[in-house]
Amino acid sequence: MGHQRLLPISQRPLPAATAWLDETSFLLEAGIGSLRTETTYRSGLRLLADWLQHFGKAGYSVADSWPLFPAGLTTAVILEFRNWLLANRARSTAATYTAAILSYLTYLDGRDLLPTTVQLGKLQRQIARRKVEQNIASGVIDLDQARADIPRIVTYYDALPLPPENDKYNRRLSLLRDRALAHTLYATAARISEVVSINRSNIGYGRAATGTIVGKGNKPRTIHLRDYAQSAIRVYLAERTDGNPALFVSHSRNANNARLSATSAHNIVKKAVKALGLHPSLSAHDFRHFRATQLLRQGVPLEVVQEYLGHADISTTRGIYAPVLGVGIISDWLDNLDVSPAEALLP
Repeated sequence: MGHQRLLPISQRPLPAATAWLDETSFLLEAGIGSLRTETTYRSGLRLLADWLQHFGKAGYSVADSWPLFPAGLTTAVILEFRNWLLANRARSTAATYTAAILSYLTYLDGRDLLPTTVQLGKLQRQIARRKVEQNIASGVIDLDQARADIPRIVTYYDALPLPPENDKYNRRLSLLRDRALAHTLYATAARISEVVSINRSNIGYGRAATGTIVGKGNKPRTIHLRDYAQSAIRVYLAERTDGNPALFVSHSRNANNARLSATSAHNIVKKAVKALGLHPSLSAHDFRHFRATQLLRQGVPLEVVQEYLGHADISTTRGIYAPVLGVGIISDWLDNLDVSPAEALLP
């Protein structure tokens, strides 16, 4: 008879369920690609749950069954756990576990499931102050390089041959929708949940440069549709014959033109990622990150990017994108002013 596995802090029997809500789907989408890393991430999320319950933090209790709901998490308690990690685990372990937790919180944010009590920008800022977080920063930079391929997702759908007529599988209509969706994600940098919630009338049936939507926290905000997005939307809507007010609908045979779900929209992006052989972690949410860094690198003021993304607090915008931009700034200065050892010895 095998030994029963126990939780690391409380020494309670390890529950059969995952530690956190949507943990399995998070790890799947993260595209970690390494069983060892996935196991480490699971261990980090499990340790957080055990720590919260054992010490009674943020209202969590040992009486709570797994998976735990993230609604009780706060910025302060995540930072407190990070400090506990630094004091009680190896620095490399602390860095990896912290990366796992931040990645999970970012996943929740992309689906509008992040508690309002958690400020990702503040977490990024606080964590960046410690050397142990250098591993996380390098991960952000690596992902920034992968996001440079985001425009290829748009051109992928633009380049696919358009069937001359619609068939019983609605292939022509579906491709026109996919093109319009990709252009809308790129133009607006909106969250996937925001994009699928757009109604045709919100954006003047593809003739308006701006539109008002309900964003995160049920707050209205303005999205911007550039000419290329407007054009793709108009072409798509011109062939729609259904009466659904939604901008994007499902055209599968049994969907009855229902509003496109966030999952289906996400899969449209993933289809292109796979076909192009891009970094497997790229998703619809990366359009948002790519556009933000693109604009900031071109000198667009931080306050403008904050408004464009719909961030309530400018510290969120600064905290997320400062590490990536900092690498570019340092590289530019070194390119202009650095000297080789031989040059340094010249009189």
